[in-house]
Amino acid sequence: MDRYADQIDQQILHPLGTHPWPLVRAFARTGIGRWMDMRVAGRLDRWFASARASRGTSRAMDAFLRVPIARRPQRTQPLVVHVIGSLAAGGAERQLLYVARESRRAHAIDARILTMLPLEGANAHYRALAEEAQVPVATAGRPLDLATLQELKRNRHGTWLFARLHPAERAWCAELYAEFIRLRPDVVHLWLDGANVWGGAAALAAGVPRIVLSTRNVNPTHFPAMDCTGFLPWYQRFATDPRVQWIGNSRAGIADYAAWIGIDPSRFHLVLNAFDPRVSRMPDAARITQTRNELAPHGAALIAGVFRLADEKEPHVFIDAARQVLRARPETRIVIAGDGPLRTTIAAMIADEPRITLLGRIDDVAPLLCAADVVMHASRVEGTPNALLEAQAFGCPVVATRAGGTSDAVDHGCTGMLVDVGNANQLAQHTLEILRDPALRARLSMQGPPFIAERFSVSQMVTKTIRTYGFHQASVA
Repeated sequence: MDRYADQIDQQILHPLGTHPWPLVRAFARTGIGRWMDMRVAGRLDRWFASARASRGTSRAMDAFLRVPIARRPQRTQPLVVHVIGSLAAGGAERQLLYVARESRRAHAIDARILTMLPLEGANAHYRALAEEAQVPVATAGRPLDLATLQELKRNRHGTWLFARLHPAERAWCAELYAEFIRLRPDVVHLWLDGANVWGGAAALAAGVPRIVLSTRNVNPTHFPAMDCTGFLPWYQRFATDPRVQWIGNSRAGIADYAAWIGIDPSRFHLVLNAFDPRVSRMPDAARITQTRNELAPHGAALIAGVFRLADEKEPHVFIDAARQVLRARPETRIVIAGDGPLRTTIAAMIADEPRITLLGRIDDVAPLLCAADVVMHASRVEGTPNALLEAQAFGCPVVATRAGGTSDAVDHGCTGMLVDVGNANQLAQHTLEILRDPALRARLSMQGPPFIAERFSVSQMVTKTIRTYGFHQASVA
């Protein structure tokens, strides 16, 4: 991520000087300025840095809002650039791919994906899916070609904005800014907070006419491990620009972000996640039987959890509920598919319990969800939990906490059961109720697939998303 940013620093910003006032830069070029004692110059540098820290950053943010919309080339298809951190195995990444694929397939939109991190290892999880859908994917930052460099030098006002940002912020913004200058997109669609903030600033500086910010959970202050320093002032400024559109994938998430930013929730477009049966395919009966025999032999009941082993997913509450279920039904087997920073801690918690198994991250969870009798979910905060959508689509009842968008994702009493956040007793009780009542489980199982098909279709999700782009398109075929 240092190619565009380094070259912008070296070839454009450095020759301009680093001080924000033209008279100071002019004085520095005079003989007297060059003669000045370096200690004095050092004190001036510190003074300028302090001034920028106290008022320059705020003014720099405001300056981004004053960049006019740039002229774009004539195209036969509108160009939409989707920006996200990576193509790792996450829910937002999968939804992005659905939007980009269907935009190209059925909406005559030139949709492309731009990642902020290199597509290596786990960060390239969905790359094959993008290639299968013939969606172009690139990583922001590359050696500057001559045409882009010349355009950046001509656009001094936009480029100069980055000289007023903190270097840690400038690098992300500069990479994306140069890409937007090169591509001249009609729409920049940003996914998740990091891309929203740095991509949003870059898109404003490049004069992009329509910017879509896609929030996928509750606001980032709910995640202690996430460094969201400086996000709120940017979000508040984005809210003042009519070019910026907002998407949330749950009612709870929209309400939370709106209260944090200080805007009316009606500014957000509610776009629920989609389940795509063409990607998450129902395995055949032999595969389901094999999975069940491996994980819960001799006809034992099987409970599954599919979630990241992180604080916000409350794995401790899940384990508490699991132990209660095992005390009531000792023959039950419980498995957790997922990985994360708490894996070592959770492994130590269940070291004395062989009936609870950590499976690690699984690329294809469909056989597990189809084999399970119940999927249990104990999260504290959620956007729209894709694992629960998949479970219900495959006919597996769910018992989950009312966290964020989970209330939108589960039809309580019809496709599963919802309980209070943090309440392991309720999780265990409802899970046991389903295990003990085959008729109840059969009813919940039968109602899951039509509920998901009607409410969480790819067609609905993509059509609602494209409406935020500001140009009319027909619905997905």
